[in-house]
Amino acid sequence: MKGDKNRMICFNTRYMELYNQIIHNFLEIDVFGDEYIDIGDIIEDIVPKYLYREQYSKCEKVLKELYEWTEDKFYHDMTCFHELMLSNYLDYLAESREDYEDFNNIYFDEETQKKIREVSKEKLKEYGEDDGFTLEDMEEDFYNPYCYADELFTDLDFKLIEQLYNEKKNNFPIIAKTMGINLDFYFDILPMDIQEKYKSKHITLTGEVTELLKFIQERITYGSLSKLFWENDNPINEERIQIILENLMEAYFYSKGVDITREALLGSGKVDFKLHRNNSEENEKILIEVKKAKSSYLKAGYERQLTEYIKSSRCTNAFYLIACFTDDEYEKAYNFIRNHIYTDNFQMYINIEIVDVRKKIPASKNISKSRRVIRKKQK
Repeated sequence: MKGDKNRMICFNTRYMELYNQIIHNFLEIDVFGDEYIDIGDIIEDIVPKYLYREQYSKCEKVLKELYEWTEDKFYHDMTCFHELMLSNYLDYLAESREDYEDFNNIYFDEETQKKIREVSKEKLKEYGEDDGFTLEDMEEDFYNPYCYADELFTDLDFKLIEQLYNEKKNNFPIIAKTMGINLDFYFDILPMDIQEKYKSKHITLTGEVTELLKFIQERITYGSLSKLFWENDNPINEERIQIILENLMEAYFYSKGVDITREALLGSGKVDFKLHRNNSEENEKILIEVKKAKSSYLKAGYERQLTEYIKSSRCTNAFYLIACFTDDEYEKAYNFIRNHIYTDNFQMYINIEIVDVRKKIPASKNISKSRRVIRKKQK
């Protein structure tokens, strides 16, 4: 095993380097370290039959990426496909552990065992022996793949993919609503006939709105759409922003069976937009509220106004859009998002998004500025 410290899949744990090293060892021993090993046998054992049957090439590619990424010099983020395969592989390995008396020595080389001992000593100091933990307890967390889930995965929603889709199909998404899960995140691991049914790759209306907002931001950043948000070098007001968004949504959702209502009356007030899709399989409502970052009602619009609208309308999801016209406003919006994680069961359905309409510096000015900086440094 190489002593390369820059091997990284981005796991949300301080022991990311060690887990990358361990997983790379596992895959090298089980799959990629022997040319006579049939990778298909491993894949067949760790993925659902429909994925093995319909997306075998993708399974093989993802497994190879897990192996290569764990010794790469770049940071890599896993998709739901990577998470599913890694989780199932670790479960498979944990079950195999019972069949090997010398499992630790087979799968953990001397370098890795030494690293586990060092890290476990650090963990023990943090927890404290007075809490009843021993060094062996800390080491067992690294030697037993069953213990990895909390360290390597933010959640295990992908294990519920069948239930999530079936409940959605029956228009009764209990799990998704209770846990705040968006099924679109797991689109790639659905059976192919279901994927074919949703040409836009979005099963939920939430996913459709997210894609629309992504497109709008791209046209603002790289196109000329940003010009509509300024008039005589001054930012337009919220009503004008709503008119622009209304027209963009009308065009995007044309023929998609989505009704758009502006200034919809809900409870004690009016929400900027209510989107509704209702057919034989879908009955979704999305609320959208727009605020300028400099608005004195920015916090109240999220914590009280939009939350109350969700309660009164029983909506499945909502978007809080913050329009930013200056660097200070962008910083304010960014900090707002960072500090406003949902605090109740309704706010967990609110997606906060920044609409960045700051004025762009022309490319020619950027080049001139860069040249001035270079000449200054040369002097």
